[in-house]
Amino acid sequence: MTETDDRANPQTDRALLLDYGGVLTGPVASSFFTFEEEIGIPSGRSFELLVEASRTPGGGMIGALERGEISSEEFDAQLVSLLRDDGYQVPESGVLQNLFAAMVPTGNLWDVADQVRSSGVPVGLLSNSWGTDIYPRDRLASTFDVLVISAEVGMRKPDPQIYELACERIGKAPGQVAFVDDLPRNVEVARELGMFGIHFDGDEQAVVEALTDFLEVEIALP
Repeated sequence: MTETDDRANPQTDRALLLDYGGVLTGPVASSFFTFEEEIGIPSGRSFELLVEASRTPGGGMIGALERGEISSEEFDAQLVSLLRDDGYQVPESGVLQNLFAAMVPTGNLWDVADQVRSSGVPVGLLSNSWGTDIYPRDRLASTFDVLVISAEVGMRKPDPQIYELACERIGKAPGQVAFVDDLPRNVEVARELGMFGIHFDGDEQAVVEALTDFLEVEIALP
């Protein structure tokens, strides 16, 4: 795997970029809820605390983690402090890992990506990372031509620069690229840049229909 479009097909004028968490995995919130239930935290409270702590220029601790400015261990220590200050008994470490423990690769969009790529359309990953060790690297390498992971490039969605970088690496102009993400704001910025943005709300068939139309390739859910 390289960070270039070495394997991109120069004969096609379209490309596909997919988010990871919530698109190629189950919902991120579900993974959080599973951990919170196990240790007695009200559903959603951990994320509420993180958002409250990140309402600063640059996105606070979330932005710093996604851009790779702090390590997973540093973020984990801050998260533990937030939860303990809010009155919850949590382990001294490993909270971040446990929050994402249930977020594993799943769903039919993996197969959709394989079908699109087999048709000659280059396919890439554009993901905000909460630690870079959560990714199934071997599977990503066999599925994608390009990987753009926020902590590895020092930028994060919805900063326009990371979309532009992903388009550059996959070898297409923004108007030639379809982008699928589960967060409406990330899709909104993609559309502002001229990309064909698709908001994934769990409806795989809707994604297939949109991609079939834009990419002009035959795709079917398994």
